[in-house]
Amino acid sequence: MKLRSIIRWEFRRTLQSKQFILISILIPVIMAIAIFAASSSSGGRPSGTVSGPLPAYVVGLVLAVILFFGAFLSGVMTLYSVVKEKQSRVVELVLSSVSAREMMAGKVIGLGIAGLIQVVAWIVITYFVAGHFMPVSLAGLTFVHWITYPIYFALGYLLIASIYAALGAVMKDVQSGGASGIVGLIPYLPIMFAAFIVEHPNHVLVRIASFVPPFTPSVMMLRIGAAQIEGAPQVAAWEIGLSIVCLALGVWLTMRFAARVFEIGLLMYGKTPTPRELWKWMRARRAS
Repeated sequence: MKLRSIIRWEFRRTLQSKQFILISILIPVIMAIAIFAASSSSGGRPSGTVSGPLPAYVVGLVLAVILFFGAFLSGVMTLYSVVKEKQSRVVELVLSSVSAREMMAGKVIGLGIAGLIQVVAWIVITYFVAGHFMPVSLAGLTFVHWITYPIYFALGYLLIASIYAALGAVMKDVQSGGASGIVGLIPYLPIMFAAFIVEHPNHVLVRIASFVPPFTPSVMMLRIGAAQIEGAPQVAAWEIGLSIVCLALGVWLTMRFAARVFEIGLLMYGKTPTPRELWKWMRARRAS
């Protein structure tokens, strides 16, 4: 019950924030202008456009890119929110009635749901605007794509938000957040190797990356999409199931880590914990 209340509170507060409203409006406007400019420059139909349904791997790549931008923006909001909570000593009173785990999980889930709604709105608006200027269709997606893509996208979004929450719990203030840029690049790495993943979906390194939570969403969406290409190897059902389990486990473990660091970090005024101290905290948690 307490967790549900925290989720509602964070969700409503995020929807009412000026930054969230501004981004929600600005991104679709930029996308619409870009689509209109691309269409106008080629006489109403962009050069190289092929009529018919979009290949599944193209849809997966687009979702991976949107996941990168959406998770980055939402993750930064989560990071700043956690750091602000740490700097406000009022949070110590809040923790007297709720656990750090409930508070951190509620913050991540509440912000994550708001961010997912925002991203879904971007996708829907972009799809209909693009469909007005060029032939766009999702008829090429199969039942597997419609089921797995939303799962990977939602869990990937929550994972990145959890990572940013953990980073915010470690930081003593916003000025010490130079590592946030590196964290933001994590979901982008598979996009850099998208062509290789599509051409070699069963390569040993690609298959290993499929079970590494930060890389799982983008890699698996590209692999499952590439399986639609004629002659391409199919992704085994057990790989899909195991990758989803690994991703969900990654979200859960990251949330637990963020809560533990947040709870102990409140006692460390003006000091950023070292990696050795973080390791000690985690060992203490397992021993307790």
